[in-house]
Amino acid sequence: MKQQLYDEFYKYLEQEQKDQAVRYAIGLLDSKTVTIDELYQDFLTPSLIHFECKTDDLEVCIWKEHFRTSIIRTILESSYMYIIEQTERTKKYGKKIVVLTPTFEYHEIGAIINTHYFLLEGFDASYIGANTPKNEILSAIRAYHPDYIALSVTNSYNLVITKQITEEIKRFFPEIKIILGGQAFSNEETNRSLTYDYILHSYEDIKLFGKEVKS
Repeated sequence: MKQQLYDEFYKYLEQEQKDQAVRYAIGLLDSKTVTIDELYQDFLTPSLIHFECKTDDLEVCIWKEHFRTSIIRTILESSYMYIIEQTERTKKYGKKIVVLTPTFEYHEIGAIINTHYFLLEGFDASYIGANTPKNEILSAIRAYHPDYIALSVTNSYNLVITKQITEEIKRFFPEIKIILGGQAFSNEETNRSLTYDYILHSYEDIKLFGKEVKS
């Protein structure tokens, strides 16, 4: 059943039918066919990860990926009321998390989705943007006084700047815990050279992290 629903949704994405894709996704929520976290985990995230371009023209593929991302972002914005409704029933624990992507990292959908996951688990989570320079990150920490700062990185080329940023955060704010997430952190060997407290790859990881923090 769920696979059939996903296939229908994915068809709209492949055909770049933005209006139909958004209507279909929100219709699943309105009819209570899926929950908000099921929409995120079983529809939106796979449709980004499994993006395939059926042409050898690199520029065309880049723009098709951008268009796919814009559709997913619209769905995230359109479904945010469901996040609000669910968080109103979620016990809050007073832990503040600032989520961002570092300098040169423009893939922000994962960061937005994870911000919503943190909200669903009772955290006070705020997404402050993509391609965030190091100085602005440090400024945001001074302004928001978070307990955690979460960096989402998709492109492995941005691991060097991520390492620099996390080391700066720990130097100036040693009390703040650093969370890393994203496809760039899939290599455990590479991760050993980074400064962090947690690496969270999935919503299940975030749930376990929440239980640890709340215990």
